[in-house]
Amino acid sequence: MMKKLLFLPFFLLLAGCWDTNQPERMYYLYGIGIDFEDDEYVMYAQIIDFTNIAKSDQPNPEASQAEVGVARGRTFDEVFFNLYKSMDERLFLGQLEYVIFSEEAVKQHKGKAIVNSFIRYRELRYTTWTYITDAPLEEVMLTTPIINKAITLSKVADPTNSLKQSSLIQPINFREILINLDEPSHSAIIPFIEISENWSTDKGPDTVYSIESVVLVNLQDPYKGHLKGDDVRGLQWMTEKTVRSEITVKMDGFADPYVTNVVQSIKPTIRPIINEDSIHFELDVKCVVEGVESENQEIMEKLIKKVEETMEKEIETTYKAALKMDVDVFRLSETVYRKHNKAWKKMNEDGVIPLDENSIRSINVEVVKMNGERVISNRKDSQ
Repeated sequence: MMKKLLFLPFFLLLAGCWDTNQPERMYYLYGIGIDFEDDEYVMYAQIIDFTNIAKSDQPNPEASQAEVGVARGRTFDEVFFNLYKSMDERLFLGQLEYVIFSEEAVKQHKGKAIVNSFIRYRELRYTTWTYITDAPLEEVMLTTPIINKAITLSKVADPTNSLKQSSLIQPINFREILINLDEPSHSAIIPFIEISENWSTDKGPDTVYSIESVVLVNLQDPYKGHLKGDDVRGLQWMTEKTVRSEITVKMDGFADPYVTNVVQSIKPTIRPIINEDSIHFELDVKCVVEGVESENQEIMEKLIKKVEETMEKEIETTYKAALKMDVDVFRLSETVYRKHNKAWKKMNEDGVIPLDENSIRSINVEVVKMNGERVISNRKDSQ
């Protein structure tokens, strides 16, 4: 009896290890690209080699950082099982950092169905970043950062780092998309990936990611349209998530005809104006600007005025561009729902307040601080 008791702890330890997974016997899924063609889902699965990149942010240039496998299927789940057929080890999904949808898959209304399929896998996290592209998915997923940085540090896998320097396009994850797609008045603003060759090495062009535009999707119509160029710039002035961005204006009185200013600390406010049979909105934005300093006070005040007017114009341009796609890009309806629910119940149509080009009564941008310590304002009510 005593001998049996002595061996009992060892049996308990062995029993606890029987269902564990050995890390070296698994592949780690890091990114997924999803297309839809010929009535089939096409998945591009990116497997990365952690042994090559774990010890340094500059991996061995002779070794591949990632491989991309391709599988097809009639359903999204079938695609995974077809992918398993060509794999030697078990696939671990808990390291998935991003998903890229092809623009065609979103246009064919497959986006939400795929997201819903994803969240059934218990290993997946709701913090997975999401993108859309019209570039070849395999090419996008084999693109590595500049100067051979680790693929785990790319703009797609880790968008928050470069966002601190330039916040034009905000990243979005699964959790935020699910919230947006479950509300009639919401639209998801999803970053759009392009392939750029504006970098070069001694071996030739160095292909990199570029994110300069967004795609709008919502519950009623999964693909509303594409905001790019000047049409997208107003987004950054209507969110407190903007850490740092730039605005360039044409100004006399400086050495160069154009002056670039760094904009920070964005504080937007949406104020609904409720009437008996209509709702209008006033948009107020306060911000801090770091600009080129001049000893001429009059010139500095003109610069501030020019910055404010340019930002107001960019907000208006973005609003009208999205309105043509039937998108409430600044979530004006949500503001009414939260602050004036009785008016929202009376005037909403299918969960949305009807908007037109005149729904925004005014846009007022105020620079409350210029050049860090110098407080300048051309408005009487500034604090």
